[in-house]
Amino acid sequence: MIVDDEALVLLDLVHTVEDLGYNLHSESTTLKSALDALELGPPDVALLDIDVAGEPVWPLARRLKEEGAPIVFISANLTHGELREEFPACPTLGKPVSQKDVARSLEAALSLR
Repeated sequence: MIVDDEALVLLDLVHTVEDLGYNLHSESTTLKSALDALELGPPDVALLDIDVAGEPVWPLARRLKEEGAPIVFISANLTHGELREEFPACPTLGKPVSQKDVARSLEAALSLR
């Protein structure tokens, strides 16, 4: 699962994940569409921007955590208290990200399962 409100960033992440050999659960530019995508079941891992079209991603992240899905947060702002308080074990990446960083973070997140 990839959630980012910036279409070009989302497209780049989709290509990166696919180039690394992973299958894509879903891609979303809004929290609503991401929450709707959970009807397919939880993803193996979620790459989440923190600010999605002006909405904080925390409701989705909490639901993913409840369902046991590992999360990688990708954001230009990684100073949110929620990262330290609720999601300290989740890998974080500052934007912009490289394919190498995404690969390492996916491996780290999947090892938490």
